[in-house]
Amino acid sequence: MQALSLLLVIAQFFTGALDTVQSQLLGVFNIFDHQYSIDQFVRNLNVLIGPIRNTSQPDLTLKAKAAIILDQESNRILFSKNASEQLPMASITKIMTALVVLDKYGDKLDTVITVPIEAIKVTGSKMDLYANEKLTAMNLLKGLLINSANDAAITFAYNIAGSPEKFAVMMNVKATSLGLYHTHFADPIGFDSPDHYSTAFDLAELTRTAVNNPTFAQIVATKKIIVTNTSGKFKHLLDNTNKLLGQYDNVIGVKTGTTDNAGESLVASVIGDSGQKVIMVLLDSPDRFLEGKEALDWALKAYSWVEPLQ
Repeated sequence: MQALSLLLVIAQFFTGALDTVQSQLLGVFNIFDHQYSIDQFVRNLNVLIGPIRNTSQPDLTLKAKAAIILDQESNRILFSKNASEQLPMASITKIMTALVVLDKYGDKLDTVITVPIEAIKVTGSKMDLYANEKLTAMNLLKGLLINSANDAAITFAYNIAGSPEKFAVMMNVKATSLGLYHTHFADPIGFDSPDHYSTAFDLAELTRTAVNNPTFAQIVATKKIIVTNTSGKFKHLLDNTNKLLGQYDNVIGVKTGTTDNAGESLVASVIGDSGQKVIMVLLDSPDRFLEGKEALDWALKAYSWVEPLQ
């Protein structure tokens, strides 16, 4: 009887009869003798089934070369375009760089790290570190993710692995452990290289793992911050490269990337009114922030989640 009642609820969920789902849930939970809360069951239902497409909303069209939109809880794909095509990812790379850093330091992000001369020589986006400057791993991680700082990436690479090449090996081992079999890293920054590529799908899966780390999630949601070195002598202003932060209230991260070969790329996470979280990846978009906002708006309108009962 319990199974039959539950199946009826799920059937109505699949057929879009969302108005009757909540009332049916009350009956199901009377049968279950309230072994756990109705809200918990609703959350579990969303995880098992995922959001339902609202057919009244038109299909999404994007100019990005590749894209994917993913429901974070159920892992259901809400939209995809060339999501399995291997493409350069630019500084979106630093999501993986950050995961390797977090694996290394864990709850010891107060570890003091010395900036090597090699970090000063690197080109591209920087947090303007000085040679032999000392910062905590946490402040360097903020520079890496907020400011997309290449000098922070190189600092981590030398301190953790001895070189960018050896650090890239660690990144690839991590990628394999996460099942990212169509991804390969050549460095911790994301410079253009035939050996440095990923897919929209793999990057969505990578992001799904990363945002489950509270430290990572907190940092990528930060719009602007000033960090100092351990002596307090030098200050570094970090301004988030993700311009959707502060412009689009629902956005809670994650990372941008731009190179000549990769074009403009963006990974973003958004939270809806019911607490649902959606991850979006755009690779080689002509206007990543405009397309990103359109894509995230579409996802929240084109799909429905069962809302917690009051």
